[in-house]
Order: sequence, then C-alpha cells, then structure tokens
Amino acid sequence: MSFSRVALMALAGTLLVAAGAPPASAEESGFGPRTEVSLLGGVQALNKNDTALPDRFVNVPVVGSVAYHLNSNVAAEGEFTWLAPVKQNVDLGSGVSADRKTPDILAYQAGLRISFPAASLTPYLAAGAGAVTFLSNTDPDRVPQLAKSETAFAANFGGGLTYGLNERWGIRADVRELVAFPKDGAAGLSDASGADQIWMERGTVGLSYRF
Repeated sequence: MSFSRVALMALAGTLLVAAGAPPASAEESGFGPRTEVSLLGGVQALNKNDTALPDRFVNVPVVGSVAYHLNSNVAAEGEFTWLAPVKQNVDLGSGVSADRKTPDILAYQAGLRISFPAASLTPYLAAGAGAVTFLSNTDPDRVPQLAKSETAFAANFGGGLTYGLNERWGIRADVRELVAFPKDGAAGLSDASGADQIWMERGTVGLSYRF
C-alpha cells in the first residue's frame, strides 16, 4: 500500500470518528472556554525524493493555530506554519556534498482534533488538509531553486498531548506527518517523469490558551 493511500485512510478515519461523535450535552456546554490558540515551535524533516530534494533536510517550524471546541471531544482547527530553512551539509548526488538549505515554506491546513480528556492530560488525534507553498528563491545555496513560488495540495495526520496548567493555559506537544503533492510540471519540484510526493515529519511543543 502506498504512503499516499495510508495518509488518505488516516484522514478519512479521523473524519469518520468525528462525524460519529455525539453532540454536546447540557453538561458538556459548561466544559470550559471553547476557543483555543496555540503557538508552537520545534523541528521538521523534509524527506529525500527523486524530483525535488536530493537529500533529507531538517528545518525549524513556527506554528500558530486556532481551534474551536465543538464539545469536549471534537475541535475544528486551522493552522499556519512558517518553515524556516536551516543550512546543512547535504548529499547532492554523484559523491558531491555541500552546504544547502531549502526555500522558505508556508503551510496552511484545516482539520479536526479528536480529544480524549483525562484530568489535566488530554491526548488527541488530528487530521486535515490544505496547501503548502514553496517560496521563490534562486540563491545558489537553495535546493530546489525556484524562479517562482509553487503551491501544492497537502494533507496531514498525527496526534499530540495537552497538559492543562489551569482552565485557560496549557502546554501542548504535537507530532504530525505532512505530505505535499506537487503538480507534474511544477518547476523545481518535478522532472520529465512527473513530481514525487514530499513527505515531512514535524515535532513541536509550545503553549495553548483558551478563552
């Protein structure tokens, strides 16, 4: 089974769980503030592929998100990520290595979080979809070099934990798999055979605030 099918199955499974979740009861209407904002940072890997990335890159994501809790188990969430490139020594092929970094990358995703609250600790599963934009940059130390920005459909799935410090503040840790699907013919992200998917693993930690 291909990675893309696994991603889509995980996304569909999470959405089905959310669709089957019962509506908030009268008791749940008082479970606390419903709107949550989070600011997270950490590490994000971009895996090697045959059409855009000759080696694995590790960059720094800065993530901002807004969630609305429909009830104590289900929340709708939108997030924006700036992936800051970090220069590193990478294998360019044919035994050649050099210091390179990716273009700046922006990701915008919307999806659902399914939570399993247990006292102060709340584990959750998450999935969503949106887009990823690889910003244009033709500097000689960039891989790939892009004459214009390229935007691709993307999906994500993963999970995390929130530890409540009090009713409003919490510490949040999140792990996601993000996959981008560049179009065939996308300059810098494809070749004559087409465009490979770009798989990215992200681990972040930060603060959340509910109001």
